[in-house]
Amino acid sequence: MLVAVGYKSLTVREITVEGGERIQAEAVLQRFPIQIGMHWLTADTEAARQALVRLPEVRDVSVSRALWGRVRIILTERQPLMVAQLGKKFFWMDTEGFFYSEAAAPPWGPLLVQPETVETERGRRLADPFYVIPLSALMSAPGDLVNRIDTVHLEGSTMILSFRNGPEVFLSVYDVRRDLARLRRLARAFEYRRVKTLDLRFERVVVVSERVRR
Repeated sequence: MLVAVGYKSLTVREITVEGGERIQAEAVLQRFPIQIGMHWLTADTEAARQALVRLPEVRDVSVSRALWGRVRIILTERQPLMVAQLGKKFFWMDTEGFFYSEAAAPPWGPLLVQPETVETERGRRLADPFYVIPLSALMSAPGDLVNRIDTVHLEGSTMILSFRNGPEVFLSVYDVRRDLARLRRLARAFEYRRVKTLDLRFERVVVVSERVRR
């Protein structure tokens, strides 16, 4: 079958953006070097892809031609995990441990404070990406617990949680879910305002220190 194609069919007539939930299509199109009216066959889709990959919220993207005169953009967005403080600024960290855009300090819920980071070709990232696993376990805990946590520190194999109007809690990064379950049970037994620290890193022992009474 022979199809005759006129000149107008060889121009870009439509650009579609798919996969974006948090990033607006307008922000994508402002960065997109292919425009309506350009020659469809010679439009540089790889250069267009590279332009969009530089957007902070974009994890990956594909750009392809579709018949006739259409250009299709399919985005894979970064999935935010939590907010981290790096220096004096706050950034969103995604589920791969990358810090990708500035954020406001969270009004509630944990703030990851001054984690060790490294620079990579894809951007700034946790120095030890393993920490994403215990941090994900923390953020998936019930909201009545997570929303009371003020800050999170990572020190080697220990995660330190500071609770608002409560104690500092020491967890093992290798079994955060277990330690959080123990913490919920202990919350019924302790009056948090009188407890200074709770150390849950040991399997059969809980180490408790109380605040000095005045």
